[in-house]
Amino acid sequence: MKQAKPCLVTISDEGLGEVYRFNDKTTLVGCHEDIDLVLKMRGVGEKHALIEINDGEVSVKALEENLILMADEVIHGSTPLAEGAKIEIGIALFKFRLFDDEDERYHMSLRQLAIRDGLTGLYNARFFSDALSKEHEYGFRKGSSLALVFMGIHHFKEVNDWFGYAFGDFILKSLAELLTTTIRGYDLLARYGGEEFVSLIREESELAVGELAYRICNEIRDRVFDHRLPSALTITGGMGLIEIQRQRIYCGWPMIISM
Repeated sequence: MKQAKPCLVTISDEGLGEVYRFNDKTTLVGCHEDIDLVLKMRGVGEKHALIEINDGEVSVKALEENLILMADEVIHGSTPLAEGAKIEIGIALFKFRLFDDEDERYHMSLRQLAIRDGLTGLYNARFFSDALSKEHEYGFRKGSSLALVFMGIHHFKEVNDWFGYAFGDFILKSLAELLTTTIRGYDLLARYGGEEFVSLIREESELAVGELAYRICNEIRDRVFDHRLPSALTITGGMGLIEIQRQRIYCGWPMIISM
């Protein structure tokens, strides 16, 4: 029988379904990036709580002046966690569970369905909105920079009208793959709307973000989208254009918002 391991499962809207596993002995919980379990959520202190495992028993206690709620009551000192217990840390609500690897994979699959766009595989607008709130609050506290790059294909409806929705989907999926390889791995990329994408850029200068936007445009301009059509379809970014036989459809220039 597979060994079940203690973990927290997010059951509040923000981060719904996300699974957090504990260390074997102690797990430090908070919003600081250098601790064991990082929760970038409102109301979470840098070192908010300590979870301890002794002889198979799991307990939690708040650190310093931080609060933890269990059954809507503030807990004091080290408090045992029973299977199914609900605890509130900051604005997030968690359920304490014992999961084996199969349980965890199942919940992670559900989590991916909730946060990913079904067509492109990118994060969806809801997840991006939640992440932006957390990143903005964290950046405000730390005094770090944050920028958004919005990208969109103007008149994309004509792509669907001319070649059908299957080809339009092919364009969107191909663009998503291209953008994924262009931005840094730790920056956040999401499908924001029908033919709109957005990237959240952390701790970069305005000049660097502008250079990234130009690089994205150049990558798009040099890419040929050929899906067994009589003539290839070329999408170009920035001041370029999409060419469909004799028609021209302009691709949206990335819009940068710095915070």
